[in-house]
Amino acid sequence: MRILKWLVGGLLVVALLLGGAFVWGVQRVSRARAARVEALGPLLARATAVASLSPEEACLVVEGHYMKRSTVLTADCRRATLEVTGPGVVKFRGLVVADAWDDALLGGGYVPTLCLSKGPRGWEVAGFSHQLLDCQFDAPTGPEPAKEALAQVERRRRAWVDDAFVAVRDALTRPASDKAVCEGLPALSKWDVLVLDADLLGEDLSSRLQRTTRIGDMLGYQCIPAMMGQGLNLGPCAANQFISHVVVIDDIDERPLEVVGSRYSGGRYAAMVKLVDVRKHEVLCQREVSFQLPEKLLLVKRQDLNSEYRKQVRAALHQAVEQLTQGSLTAEF
Repeated sequence: MRILKWLVGGLLVVALLLGGAFVWGVQRVSRARAARVEALGPLLARATAVASLSPEEACLVVEGHYMKRSTVLTADCRRATLEVTGPGVVKFRGLVVADAWDDALLGGGYVPTLCLSKGPRGWEVAGFSHQLLDCQFDAPTGPEPAKEALAQVERRRRAWVDDAFVAVRDALTRPASDKAVCEGLPALSKWDVLVLDADLLGEDLSSRLQRTTRIGDMLGYQCIPAMMGQGLNLGPCAANQFISHVVVIDDIDERPLEVVGSRYSGGRYAAMVKLVDVRKHEVLCQREVSFQLPEKLLLVKRQDLNSEYRKQVRAALHQAVEQLTQGSLTAEF
């Protein structure tokens, strides 16, 4: 029993010491924060007014930005890096921001990557790098640099999709390619490429809407005015980066798949898959693709026939894209 009392007493002493240390730490951080905010005033005024930022001055600009928030407890610059992305615009990383007491007391926190821009009021934080195309925008000239930078980026992202549409329309008016394989292509990421049903760019979508398989409806609802009446506008028409190529599914021949009793009609898909170079407005290569739904599937998967058919058509289209690009592209659709 005596040993148990000692253990309980010992634990109580440890708890009191830890609690006291935590309170002392909180008071220390609070005093240091107040002193730093007061000292930042003249330092920040000089840093925001310079013509070009050094890493140390950028640290001050970003620290001042974060220390204005009451939720931020500490902001400490470590190994700051600065990259100029345009006149009056830089990408910055290196400030460790703590808004939780355990981080503030133990020296932890998160490290945001930010865009800084020089405007009428001097250098300011325009926003996060991942939201501003890695800081690819012109230095704002108005009173709200963050809103102006974001608007610039949004216009650029929308323009990339519009440029791709223009390139496809133009390319499809030119003579067809005689190449079934695009040779010498670089590796293409899914962000560089759109997959587009050519009929989406036409004025009459009625025949397309009767098909069993449709590719690109999400893109259409967001970007194609003719489709707005067919569904909900799901968001901005924008790309994450410049679109270098478009996979176009053209000359589609597909009757609706209809199941009546133990029989079905349709189930055949034929199309031409084309790869368009957006910069050249040119079809680089094209390949026929076709699929016929085997009748035996009706006996095995009668209830899931439509789903199985769409799955098989998309698999055939994926295979055609892979053959067309010699494995340089695995398109998502």
